[in-house]
Amino acid sequence: MPMHKINSDEVISTAGKWGSIRNLRRLHLRLTQETMTEFWEEAFRSKQEMWGSSPAKSAILTSDFFVSNGVKNVLIPGIGYGRNAKIFRDSGMTVTGIEISETAIRIATQHFGNDLTIYHGSVTEMPFDNEQYDGIFCYALIHLLDKDERAKLIQDCYNQLAENGYMFFTTITKEAKTYGQGTYISKDRFEMFGGVKLFFYDKETIQEEFGKAGLFEIAEVNENFPFYLIKCKKARQKVEFAPGSSSKAFAGGHETVR
Repeated sequence: MPMHKINSDEVISTAGKWGSIRNLRRLHLRLTQETMTEFWEEAFRSKQEMWGSSPAKSAILTSDFFVSNGVKNVLIPGIGYGRNAKIFRDSGMTVTGIEISETAIRIATQHFGNDLTIYHGSVTEMPFDNEQYDGIFCYALIHLLDKDERAKLIQDCYNQLAENGYMFFTTITKEAKTYGQGTYISKDRFEMFGGVKLFFYDKETIQEEFGKAGLFEIAEVNENFPFYLIKCKKARQKVEFAPGSSSKAFAGGHETVR
């Protein structure tokens, strides 16, 4: 399947008709989603279970942590064909996924039947339900997004966390040999591998993007590339008032531990 070609003249013309930068952003997002849908459809059609059936190291570490912290239901944005879902299910957790590729969903259905709920669509369109999840695991996905899309994904995931829930993300680091290769897009973001756009994280950027989302630990994990395993918790924040004033606690804040 050929990649979708974005006609810049068409974008500018349509934006002029729509009459706003906001609508231009919407058009860009739609075209980006179409492009990425086609890219991943072609990838899964031609390579099927391209990463094998074994879970990633990050998934194993996350599952162990979730088990020890009583997580019962897990959301996996970008679930693919489900190779990282099995370990959570085998540990007794209910898993829900989001996946952009219909082919990947069909492969997952071959493994799990209709026992696994997977919403078809891009993570940029979250939320797909109103559920609150004890745990969210997002593997090697956030670095494929631009700055606005990354911020939205972090916020959307945080919004769907139950109180005291955990969300773990894995992302490629600047230590990867591919950092700086390909076509430069913007700071720390490059296009390579036939159209994949990658943003390379360092710990400073993680603090900037996840610092207000309950970030409590950044671990290093060596997968096929050097990855960070970013750990966040949605916790109740207690507000301490000065002596003599009223005191109360409120939910919905975040707690950051370093």
